[in-house]
Amino acid sequence: MRTDHLYIAGLAAHLPRLWPLADAVAAGRAGADQALADGWTSVSVADDTPAPELAAEAARLALKRSGLHAEDIRLVLHAGTFHQGPDGWYAAHYVQHHVLGTSAPAIGLDQGCTAMLDAARLAHDHLAHAPERSAVLVAAADNFGTTTIDRFTYAHGFGTGRGSILGDAGCAVLLSATEGPLRIRSLVQSSLSSWERLYRGTEELFPPGPAGGTPIPIGRRMGAYADRVTDRDLRRAMARELTEARTAVARRAIEEAGVTPADITRVTHVFSGHPRYPEGLLRPLGIDPARGMLDLGRTLGHLGACDQFVSLAHLLDTGAVGPGDHVLLTGNGAGISLAAAVVEILERPAW
Repeated sequence: MRTDHLYIAGLAAHLPRLWPLADAVAAGRAGADQALADGWTSVSVADDTPAPELAAEAARLALKRSGLHAEDIRLVLHAGTFHQGPDGWYAAHYVQHHVLGTSAPAIGLDQGCTAMLDAARLAHDHLAHAPERSAVLVAAADNFGTTTIDRFTYAHGFGTGRGSILGDAGCAVLLSATEGPLRIRSLVQSSLSSWERLYRGTEELFPPGPAGGTPIPIGRRMGAYADRVTDRDLRRAMARELTEARTAVARRAIEEAGVTPADITRVTHVFSGHPRYPEGLLRPLGIDPARGMLDLGRTLGHLGACDQFVSLAHLLDTGAVGPGDHVLLTGNGAGISLAAAVVEILERPAW
């Protein structure tokens, strides 16, 4: 979908302390040695700061940067890939109350690693019918320092070299239909719903898993599913299907933005410690993997739904991109969901 009237008015990330992987290894943390071997150098750790507060901190800064007022925000969308607080409680309202203090509707999204890109599509449709100068706040955050997930070993059990660890962060973006130094030129979404079992493995749907207690074994779930696919040709076909679907979504985003791969200055994506991921993502598009975010990601860990917009904020804040540049944002997550967008830098943000 081409998006001629969707602007980023404010953007911010909130990153807590970095824990060097060498220190995690010295502390005897299980899985830290493998993470270090996979290329990670540190991981973002929020200690006991709740995930919704990480999102709120990012949202406060994004709002300040945007120059908008709380009353301009007509919708709040909040995402987290894992538990945000007590069961039966919804974090979107925490962000709305503690950042805006208004009566804007607040809605939570359960879309995993593509949630912020999916939220941008919902914001686009909302703004098409909203009063002039309206804006949408999109926020996301996770704190993986709980007993329900292990940041270093969550992906173990699904083949070798997956190379993923989890970092904590909050991020937020203010989207407007009328103003902003960045413009979202296109948004494309897709899914491979036939793969939904990959992330639940052999586990039953009922009763649903408890919020606390035993760790969530995502890697082992995926391994259990893959073990059922004993036909090697079928397994290769599945891997090819994911690669081709991911490439097709990104290529459509580039085409619908009216640019070419040569016009893409940088690419933000799911963080990985190993270069195989950006290479597999970008080479089929004809984009040099060096335009990805491997080095930044290695210092933070995979940040759930925040990778793409934390990367974009980093590129802007460090001056790595400027007016006239185009940034491709890509994501794939549980489901399997796929999303991509092209952002054009119109002017250097005042912040």
